[in-house]
Parts: sequence; C-alpha cells; structure tokens
Amino acid sequence: MSAPRRRPARKAAPAPRPNGHADHREGALLRLTTAIAAARDEGAIYRSMVEGLHDEAIGYNFLGVFLLDPATGDRVLQASVGWDRIPHGMRVHPGEGLSERALQDGRLHYAPDVRRADHYVPSLASGSEVDVPLQADGETIGVLVVESAEPDAFGEKDFEILSAAANQAAIAIGRMRLLAAERRRADEQKALLDTMADLSGELELPKVLQAVLARAVTLLGVTGGEVAIFDEARQELVVVASEHIGKTSTGTRLALGEGAMGTVAQSLEPLIIPSYREWLGRSGKYADIQVHSVMAAPLLIGRRLVGAIATVHADPSRVFGAEDLRLLNLFAPQAAIAIENARLFTAERDRAGEQKALLETLADLSGELELPKVLQAVLSRAVTLLGVTGGEVAIFDEARQELVVVASEQIGKDSTGTRLKPGEGAMGAVALTLQPLIIPSYEEWLGRSGKYADVQVHSVMVAPLLIGGRLVGAIALLHSDPARVFGADDLRRLNLFAPQAAIAIENAQLYTSAQRERQYFRAVVEHSPVAIVTLDLEGVIVSCNPAFERLFGYRLEEAVGRNLDALINTRATLAEAQAYTAQAGQQTARGIGRRQRKDGSLLDVELAGVPVIVDGERVGILALYHDVTDLLSARRDAEEANSAKSRFLASMSHELRTPLNAIIGYSELIEEEARDLGADALAPDVLKVRTAGKHLLSLINDILDLSKIEAGRMELHLETFELRAVLDEVLTTAEPLARKNGNRLEIRCPEPAGTLRADLVKLRQMLLNLLSNACKFTRDGAVTLTVERAVEEGREWVRFQVADTGIGMTAEQMGRLFEAFAQAEASTASRYGGTGLGLAITRRLCQLMGGDVAVASEAGQGSTFTIRLPAEVHPPAAAAAQH
Repeated sequence: MSAPRRRPARKAAPAPRPNGHADHREGALLRLTTAIAAARDEGAIYRSMVEGLHDEAIGYNFLGVFLLDPATGDRVLQASVGWDRIPHGMRVHPGEGLSERALQDGRLHYAPDVRRADHYVPSLASGSEVDVPLQADGETIGVLVVESAEPDAFGEKDFEILSAAANQAAIAIGRMRLLAAERRRADEQKALLDTMADLSGELELPKVLQAVLARAVTLLGVTGGEVAIFDEARQELVVVASEHIGKTSTGTRLALGEGAMGTVAQSLEPLIIPSYREWLGRSGKYADIQVHSVMAAPLLIGRRLVGAIATVHADPSRVFGAEDLRLLNLFAPQAAIAIENARLFTAERDRAGEQKALLETLADLSGELELPKVLQAVLSRAVTLLGVTGGEVAIFDEARQELVVVASEQIGKDSTGTRLKPGEGAMGAVALTLQPLIIPSYEEWLGRSGKYADVQVHSVMVAPLLIGGRLVGAIALLHSDPARVFGADDLRRLNLFAPQAAIAIENAQLYTSAQRERQYFRAVVEHSPVAIVTLDLEGVIVSCNPAFERLFGYRLEEAVGRNLDALINTRATLAEAQAYTAQAGQQTARGIGRRQRKDGSLLDVELAGVPVIVDGERVGILALYHDVTDLLSARRDAEEANSAKSRFLASMSHELRTPLNAIIGYSELIEEEARDLGADALAPDVLKVRTAGKHLLSLINDILDLSKIEAGRMELHLETFELRAVLDEVLTTAEPLARKNGNRLEIRCPEPAGTLRADLVKLRQMLLNLLSNACKFTRDGAVTLTVERAVEEGREWVRFQVADTGIGMTAEQMGRLFEAFAQAEASTASRYGGTGLGLAITRRLCQLMGGDVAVASEAGQGSTFTIRLPAEVHPPAAAAAQH
C-alpha cells in the first residue's frame, strides 16, 4: 500500500467520556447496523460498514474491506476509509500483509506494533492493526482491516465492536447472496422452461437452429455466438447459425480439434477461453474475428455428438466463469435434443418422399429386361425425380474403354451414339474419378467436350453408375434455368437413385449377355477338340460334348448317368483316377495318365478336373481330356536325343581337353626355348598359339559344365566360408578386366559380411562371369558389386548385385539373354566377342543352389544383374532345382 495522507493520530477506543458520548456511540452503532441491513448490494454493505465504523462517535480512522479472490488467492479491496491514495480494487497477494492470518484460520488477529510483525504491507508504516474475518455460510470470504497510527491502540471493547460489525455484514452478505442465488435460479428455470417450450414447438430445422442460438445469447447475456451441427459422414462440424460475431460464418466447416468448437467436439468437454486473441488453438478461419472471451460446449445426447455451441463476448471486462459454464451446461442438453428432434423430423419427412419415389422407380425398372427400354426408363425417372429439364444416360464399353450415350432427353440435340473417353466432358470426368460432379455454370466449365459445344444449358449434375466399385455407365442431368443451382440435396437424391439405375441396367445387360453367352458356350463346347464332360459331386456323368464321344467311343445316351472313373479306367488306373476326381471336388486337379476307350484300347491323356462353384457352393465337376499319345511319344524321343547330345558333348569335351592341354604346355616350352636361343621373333606367334589354346580350353570347359548340368551330373561341394574373403578375391581377379576398359570397380558390402554355406568355386565362377561381362560392355564407366542380406518367409538370403553403366539392353534382347549360345544381337557378338554361355551357366549354377539370377536393363543406360542365393544351401534344394 502507498503511504496514506496522515490524520491526527487518534486511539481507536477513546477514554471514557460522559454518558452523552456513550449515547452518541450507541446511536452510531445503530446507524451502522441499519445501513448494513438496508444495503441493496454487497458493495453497499462494505461501504456502509467502513463508513459507519469511521463515524466520529465510534472513532476508527483507517479501515478497509478486502474480499478473497478464489481464483488467485489475492485479497481485493472493496471499500476503504482513511487511505486516500489506495486505489479501489487494489490486490494484496498471498504471503503479503497481516490480514492473511484471519483468512487462514477464520479468527480475529491483533498486531499491537506493526513494525515488529512479519509480512506487514506498509500503509501507516507504524502503529497497530486489527484483522477481523468476514464469513458467509460458514466460509471465510474476506477480512476487515482496521489500523491506527499509534501502537497498542486497540482493546477488548474495540474487538467486540469490530467483530459485531463484521458479523452484521456477514449476515447481510449471506442473506443477499442467498436471495441473489434464488432469484438467479428462478430466472434460469424460467428461461430454460421458456427455451424448452419454444424449441419443442418447432420442428423446422433452420428455425430450431436459429432459436437455439438466440436463446443461448439471451440466457447467458453475451454479445453473440454460433451453432454447428456434426456431419458424421465427413467427421466435421458445419456452422449453421451465427449471430453478432463480426462476420457471417454460416457454412464454415471445422475439423475435429480445429478452433473452439472443434476442440469441444473432440474432447466432449466444455471450454472457456479468457482471451481468444492470445489462444493458440484459434482457427485461421476466424483470424478476422474481434472478440475477447469465448465459451464453447458440445451438444450431446448421452455421449453422442450432435453439434457444438460457442458464445462470445467483446467486452474485455467480461470474463466467463464457472457460473456461466453452469448455465451453458444446463442449456446445451436441451438444445441438443431440440436439434436432434428437428433433424430427425426433417430427415424422416425427406426420406419418406424419397422412398416413395424410389419404390415407384424400382417397380417400373424391375419389370423390364429389354435393354433399350430400361435405359429410356432410367432417364425418364431421373428427370422426374429431380425435377430437371433433361439428361443423358451412357453405358461403359469395357472393350474400348469408352462411354456410349444410349439415351437422351431434352438437351437440345439427340446425342445418342456419342462416344466419350474417360475424362472427356462431364460424364467422362465422373467415369474417370468414379465420383459425382456438380457444374454450376456449364457454359464456363473448362472441361466441356467439343461434342456438346452447341448444347445451351445452365447447370449440370453427373454421377457414375456403379455396382460396387465397377463402372456400369454414367448419368447426367441438366437444367436450363439460371436460377436453379444443383446442391448437396440434389446430389444426395441422385446418389440414392444411381445404384438402382445401375442395377437395372446391369440386369438388362446380364440378361442380354446371358442369352448370347449361353449360345456362345454351347457352340464352344460342342465344337471343342477337347473332350469335356460334366459330373455331379458323386462323379456321375451329367453331360458330355461330341469330342468326348469321339475320343472314348461312347454315345451321349450311353455315358450319361454312368460313373466316369468306372467307365474309362482299367483296374490298374482306377485308383489314380478316383484320386484326381476327389481332388477336383475341392480344387483344380491336373495330370497325365492312361485311360481306356470303349473298344478296350488305351490312350495317353492330359486331364484336368475343375470344381464347379455356384454362389459359393460346389455343385459339380468339369472334367477335360486331351489326347497326348503322339505328344508324349515325341517328348520321349526328344528327351532321349537331348540326353544323347549331353553325353556326346561331355565325352567330346573331355576328349578335346587332353590334346589342348598338350598344345598349351608345348607352346609354353617353345616360348621358353625361343627366348633361350635368342629367337625372340617367334615369341609373338607362340604366344598367339598359347592364347588361342587357353581360349579354346575355356570354351570347352564351359560346354562341359553346361552338359554336366543338363545331364544331371553336376555336383555341389558345399562348405561354410567367410563371404568377405571371397569377395576380395573376386575383385582382385576382376580388377585388370576393369582397368582394361578404363572402368572403376566398386564394392558395397555390410561389415561384417557374415558367412555363406554354398559351393565356393561355383559362387566365384558366377560372380566372375557377371563382373567380366560388366567390364567388357562398359567403357570409362563404373562397375559396382553390392551385397545385401535379408530374411524372407522365415529364411535368410544373400543378394549379389552387379551394376554397370555400359551399353545396356532392350526388352527383346533380355528375353533371350540366358539361353545357351545366345547373345544380345549379332553386332554385339562381332564387336565384343564371346559365346553366350557365361550367363546360361551362371543361371543354371544359381538354380542348382536353390537361387536364381534376374536382370534389369535399359538400352544406353547400363544393366544390373542380381544373384539371389539362400544363406545356407541344402542339397535337397539343389536337387529340386536340378530336377
């Protein structure tokens, strides 16, 4: 407190005087009591108390009444006498001033010498102080502070007078608060009853929404507000009524969690925002709103969100509190019920009308299966249902991926037969997106098709005709009146109609198609060269085609009703055939076997059994037989010839290696002898002989490897080894090949690289084949070997990628890349050399170890070869791959 203007120091309880003075004091106390009782509000009570105690007859010069602010714990000055410079509303914070003691324990406290008291807030800066608690309904609500400039200025008589005055004030305050609460409760009840009466009598949703907002603004005494309803489909709030918030916000959409109403819609709890401008959750859609405080609440029925309401106040002195929130929480459930009732009424009324129209539509459409008539009926019904000028219907030609207009009505021209690609025009746009479309001004629409340049319409609404997510066609409705603009309600009705139209069109198409398909399949089955027979679930013949009769020699009447397996099998093949039939009852069964004709002769057949399933239920089996007697004979001959070729190649390769090794050895001896004799001129020729011999030996080794693989004689020598050591060895070997063409050789490998169980020699051969190819077909570029490990389907795999920046390949060249003796093309072979065996051997070796090789390439952009091997190769996997 600032130091007050000094008055003459007077003791609070003056020395005894003649009885006349006592009479004056009693009169002053009576006036004090009367003034407190006559006060019309709390402020008047506090002023009456300090002014009455300041009466000359009582004699207190320095008085103040402080009320406790529950929110902050501050003591706030309400009325004072004697402290001229102390402002009204001054706050004394917790921990400051002597008066806090009376608030803490609810008892009178006396400080004879304030200079010796802790926490004294200087006012007179000397003297004594009495602090008397003010209590209402058993709760300490404030304190009466009385000071004197003189030490020890107060006595028991003073304490009695001050306590009596505080008690009188407390009684008056309690009575006044009780009356105010009762009056407020009565007003609230009347307002709520009036609100319920108004809202329950109205079922038109727009009027209910505006009434809800107007009632809330009046009830809470606020500047304005908004009401939003919850759009469950889009999980958004839509503002449907607003009043005096500084803008018209009707139509604004808020996501859950966005802004004040979005926040309460997400949390389902009310919210008070004391300073809206400083609130971090403020939505950008309300950046231009100049309001001070905001209070929002969800509109709930049970825990189901109906909408939200927000009330605002522009006066900075008005801060929403618990009492405001209580009122809003009383009002919100009634508002939610009224809104929900009105919404249900409106929805039911609209739904009843729509259902009636749809039932009539269904009745008309379901009775017709002729496609042209159905299409025209669909369009006519849509035009009537939505009250539009005209429209079009198109069906989707799946073969040509186009829409074909099949019906049109009052669009200014006959558009029947017009074809539209997906994305072309209005119907083409919805065929592409599978979403409905509203075009408010068709003449200004940039997506307008040139085929409709002469059509003079104003607005257009289009929807795809879908069954599930499959496109059946599209429907377009138009209006020529500029005043008619299609909206969400029109679109909703069209979306209700469109599936029914799609089903009607589909049914008509299916009916027409079924007639054609029945004829088509009958012709296919009857003229098929494959023997086809249908069976029931017991394997009894239901029907068969002429090819079956020709193949097995039975006429239709001889076969129908007989068990198929017993009819065309010998005792030796019967069990096998029955196993196929049992499997075909559950899933497709395929195989090759021997069957018996009517005349007893046997033939080889390729057979298939397929379960016939209708509406998820197995109803029979379809069996097919193809005579492969000649084919199997030719296959056996080919396999024998191939085996003989492989044996011949293996034998010849082995025989050729012996003389070639001799030639290579003797050429090395001759080269050394020539140097010793000084015949250096012979050295280049001898070197050419040795080089040619080694090249020929390499080709023979490749042929021998290939023949061993094809003959099934290639063996795996499995061992576990450190992968990094093998990679370093391979790179060392490949480094000269890279340098020869000016290439940079790189490796990318995890550390540690781990181990691999495989055939070490064959892995080294595969990697060198790929690296040498990459170096050969790349000049002044990069060749990169990348190694990765991964777990797929519970098994660990190692992947080796050899990527180059060389000449690359076309898709056609890659198609024959792994064939033996094949190269990309003749010009490549003549320029770069090679036999085309390296990649074929690499793939076969990789498959032998349970893996494979893949390639990705683009002409002029380089190639990437990928070897994929299991981290642990097992002989059974190798055997399976070899087989």
